[in-house]
Amino acid sequence: MKKFITSKKGLVLLATMIAVVASAVGAYAFFTSTGTGTGSATVGTSTAWAVAETAQAGGPLYPNPTIGTGDIQTNTYTVTNPSNGQQSLNSVDIKVALANGGAWSVQPNLAKPPCNASDFSVGGAAVGATHNDASQAGNKASGQVSTSSVTVQMIDNGLNQDNCKGATPPLYYSAS
Repeated sequence: MKKFITSKKGLVLLATMIAVVASAVGAYAFFTSTGTGTGSATVGTSTAWAVAETAQAGGPLYPNPTIGTGDIQTNTYTVTNPSNGQQSLNSVDIKVALANGGAWSVQPNLAKPPCNASDFSVGGAAVGATHNDASQAGNKASGQVSTSSVTVQMIDNGLNQDNCKGATPPLYYSAS
């Protein structure tokens, strides 16, 4: 037996047996561990609503003594969600004002009172006030278009309103 262990064949067999035993023992010996990592995601942001007046019906406007009677113009408008995600529309505020929301006024004849927002009712609100239209409120999908309308009426304020003749009072729409 001593001769076999010192022979080449014996040494190869012994080495093979040691390797087999070592791998068998190694297969049962291990460590456990945990690990952590970090990553991130990118979130978009809201996009301003696109608001556009699409049609006008009725009119022209003349001074009326009472809100809701007489000559009324109805203006149809749309609110579009141009973002890539869903957005919540609360309401649209509408008033007679410039495109930047500032006060509008015309006074071709300086001897007479100016024509301004206080000559008009928007959506049945008091003259000069902002009308709040919440009829289209809710979540709007990307690209979704909501349509609504608002009335505009000239109210007789008891003063000379000649500066309103032929005027085109602008409407300012603010969606939020």
